[in-house]
Amino acid sequence: MSLEAVPYEFRELHFNRRSESDVSVAYDEKMAARELALQAPLRTGLQFTLALESPLQNLGPNARKLPRVPTLSPTVLQLRDELQRGIGGFSQVWTAVCVDEPETCLVLKIIQPSICCGIPPDPMDEYYEPWDLAHNEAWVYQHLPHCQGLLIPYFFGLSTIVTPCEEEAWVLVLEFIPGLTVNGVADSASISNIRDFCALAVNAVGEFVRGGWILRDIRPPNFLLTGAPGAWAVVIIDLFLSEPLESTTDRELLASHQAQSFLSKFVFCVEDVDNDIYAWAKRNLPVWALPIHSDSEEEEQAVHLESHGLDIF
Repeated sequence: MSLEAVPYEFRELHFNRRSESDVSVAYDEKMAARELALQAPLRTGLQFTLALESPLQNLGPNARKLPRVPTLSPTVLQLRDELQRGIGGFSQVWTAVCVDEPETCLVLKIIQPSICCGIPPDPMDEYYEPWDLAHNEAWVYQHLPHCQGLLIPYFFGLSTIVTPCEEEAWVLVLEFIPGLTVNGVADSASISNIRDFCALAVNAVGEFVRGGWILRDIRPPNFLLTGAPGAWAVVIIDLFLSEPLESTTDRELLASHQAQSFLSKFVFCVEDVDNDIYAWAKRNLPVWALPIHSDSEEEEQAVHLESHGLDIF
């Protein structure tokens, strides 16, 4: 899966993270801009004209059909449904329809600086410029064309827009995939759906990592169950800060750790529905994907990972 890509190069921050006065000024500017943004938010019916990229149809046997999207000239997209508000998070997510192809639905992941998460007061805490959040994720999609339409959505490019409050923002245009996130799966009457989702998501994590990439945010809501009983598939719908692995990375070990992380979070999401999910996982999932049961086991795994030069998320 990896194309031996070098890691994305982040720009320097526009302020000094170690200066309390700089952080205070930057924070106040962000909050003032957020107040204006909330007074003139994105809304249903709003239109943006974007120049879309044209990905190739994935020729894999189980690949999804490439949506019919105009790419020869700028395309007018109209916001339809809000999927994620994103205030204090990283992005606002909307569905949108192509005005010239109204039967075609896409997803717009909009990274608006004032709406993004605030600046942590501790300079040791992670903080990324919104510009980099958008461009890093677009860079990941561009390096994984062979996974688009299978493990991840088709990607139609990154554009700059001006929001109703006249703030510049960035938008990733992605394939719309009908399906269920963890909340929808947990509300399902079928325990088999829950277990299918869990097993397929664990396999998706392993495939992504063993292919040479690391997932940064492996919360269950970032995985989508699509298809139908007997032909389910799981798609990873958030590549936030993902990056290529070094050639010396122990991929099986990292795949195990990330699968364990997914499982522990997944169980928390569905524990009211299926209290026996751990026992089921132990019987049915690969040994490397079994969840961690104790703090000592997690600490031992963390030490092992760190000894191999891997980050712990």
